[in-house]
Amino acid sequence: FGQGIRSPQFSPSLLIVLYLLSNLIASFIPASYFIKVPFFYVVLFFDTFMVSLGIYITSQFQTDFYLVYVLIIIFASLSRSFRLLVLNGLVICGIYGWLLWQKGLTILSLDEGVLLRIPFIFIMNLFYGILVQSYETRTKRIKTELKEVEESEERYRQIVEGTHDSVAILDEKNQIRFFNRRFVDLTHYSPEELIGMDLITVMGGFAAEGIKKDLLQKLDLKQPLIHETEVVQKGGGKRKVEISASRFFLPTGKTYSILYLKDTTEKHQMEERLIQSEKLRALGELASGIAHDFNNALAVILGYTQVLLSKAKEEKSIEALKTIERVTKDAAQTVRRLQNFAGRRSQEVFQVDINATIKDAVEITKPKWKDEAQRKGISNEMVLNLEEIPFAGCVASELREVITNMIFNAVDAMPEGGRIEIRTFRNKSKVSIQIKDTGAGIPEEVKEKVFEPFFTTKPFGNAGLGLSVSYGIIKRFQGEIDFESQAGRGTTFTISLPEGTGKKEEVDAFPATREGRKGRILVIDDEAPVRDVLRTILSEANHRVTVAGNGEEGLRLFKEDHFDVVLTDLGMP
Repeated sequence: FGQGIRSPQFSPSLLIVLYLLSNLIASFIPASYFIKVPFFYVVLFFDTFMVSLGIYITSQFQTDFYLVYVLIIIFASLSRSFRLLVLNGLVICGIYGWLLWQKGLTILSLDEGVLLRIPFIFIMNLFYGILVQSYETRTKRIKTELKEVEESEERYRQIVEGTHDSVAILDEKNQIRFFNRRFVDLTHYSPEELIGMDLITVMGGFAAEGIKKDLLQKLDLKQPLIHETEVVQKGGGKRKVEISASRFFLPTGKTYSILYLKDTTEKHQMEERLIQSEKLRALGELASGIAHDFNNALAVILGYTQVLLSKAKEEKSIEALKTIERVTKDAAQTVRRLQNFAGRRSQEVFQVDINATIKDAVEITKPKWKDEAQRKGISNEMVLNLEEIPFAGCVASELREVITNMIFNAVDAMPEGGRIEIRTFRNKSKVSIQIKDTGAGIPEEVKEKVFEPFFTTKPFGNAGLGLSVSYGIIKRFQGEIDFESQAGRGTTFTISLPEGTGKKEEVDAFPATREGRKGRILVIDDEAPVRDVLRTILSEANHRVTVAGNGEEGLRLFKEDHFDVVLTDLGMP
């Protein structure tokens, strides 16, 4: 085309340097920019301008050629089909040829290359048009593929986020690269902290090296891995988890491990509560049997002691009998607490004002937590946060005993003084009581034994039945009792009771005893010593006593004769 460069010039050389420099700069632009249509057209027009400028400053063509050349490239880039592209090229080339003919240019001008402009423009029209169409077709395909990838990624993300398990993906260095929201909730670390964190850090060092070794070994052998361990949360808390893992490979050759962590803390706690409940139930049955037999023996001892005491004349004998009586009553009190633990009380429940019952228990225990502490130079603070709550279904006297036990235990746990906080609140259909102290706390090794009868960490002389009796009382009312404790940081007991649906508790008025009346009394008991001692005591009071050794005999005697009073054992064959 034309005569070319007649002599070396500075402008073409500068143009070439700038063009090469622009290509060098383009190599550093991210590839994602080149699939954006506006950016592509900017590059296309820049390239066209540079090429046109190069032709212009190195040729002898007339200026009108370059104008048509630029216009046809623009029109070509806007064509949306090959047929329109060809039609566009033919029309513009025809118009340009007509313009050349009007200027008087003929075939004789071939030597100057003027007529070659027409096929050149047509070819460039096709080239740029096909280039643009190819780019747009490829761009649409890439965008479609990217959209499908994004949709697929979003689907899998929703699946991972929707699972009930915590999910984490580790790279080849066992560092966390991906996780779902539940993993954040499980560990209490922020997403920024988790990225790049090592597996051992998440495990808190607790058997982490062994888990990591087992994990890598089984994954290398392509064996399934299920491991139970603990995750140490950011704040120091621990959660039991069950880990399952697998390994996958990317086309790039990178290897990743995916971990599924199922939080089994609640499951373990439920299992522990079930085991504890079954153990306490068995202990309760054992305690009930022991209490029954022991109570019968104490009844005989106490009865005959009181008979002898009424007849004793010597001071020494009277003192000895009073000692036997006192010790027997103390033993009977222990039996009563055993029966309480075993649940041998009335199952009837009433509507009980929890807040009023708590205030009564605080007042009853005031001599211990306040007066006795002050005499020792100790200060105990009692704080009541009592919300407006509905009545609970229980028995006021028994609940008062439970709260009294809790307060006594809290005071014993704070030998240097401290703070006791009692709080009430409503939790769904339950009425809850929290009793919190700032005492020494319960050591880990004894937590499982807290509600067992006769277990105590207190000095000799304590029966170890306070919490076991409290447990039995609350369970009998279909409630729950649980605790949280850390050594050196205090203990919190939480009691939950169902809302009261029965009648309000009323105190029965006992009829006055009429002195001097002699009655006819039927005594029914399968234990001969108990029958004998009751007959002796009642006969000493000039009552007429009839005894029966079992329920069947007692019913027969009751029908045959008239009795003023019937004394019967509640549990007989």
